[in-house]
Order: sequence, then C-alpha cells, then structure tokens
Amino acid sequence: ISVLPSKQSNGIGSKLMNAAISELNDLKANGCVLLGDPNYYYRFGFKRVDGLVLPDVSPRYFQALKLQGVLPQGTVTYHESFSAMG
Repeated sequence: ISVLPSKQSNGIGSKLMNAAISELNDLKANGCVLLGDPNYYYRFGFKRVDGLVLPDVSPRYFQALKLQGVLPQGTVTYHESFSAMG
C-alpha cells in the first residue's frame, strides 16, 4: 500500500489496508505478511512472528497478521515481480 506524500494523513492508507484485510477475510485466508514500518502496521494487528522469515530483511520490518487458523512457519519468498527493476 502506498499513498502519495501529499495525500497522506487523510486516512487513505488505513482505508486501503482495511479493504485489503476485509478481502482476505472474504477469501478465508489464514493470514497475510508484509514488509513495512511496525509503528504503522501494528494498528491493523500485524506483528513479528517467530519462525516466519524473509531472508536478508530485518525481522523488525517483516510482519504477519493472523486472520484464522494457524500461520505457517518457514521461509517466505515473494513473487519475482516484486523484484522487477523499472
């Protein structure tokens, strides 16, 4: 989720995150992971989860949100499109 700096502090990011979490709940997803500022994402329930690792990234910024069931343990990889250079 990204909001232009000139549009931040208007609740847009929170609305986008809440819509994404709602969609994941509708899909019956067990949870979600993200890489971001823990000071921002804690308000949505994201936290660091022992046993869930994104290599070469500080565990402080790699967080997960449990929606239902049990969060998996192990090493996470993102789809290669997240590494694309423009």
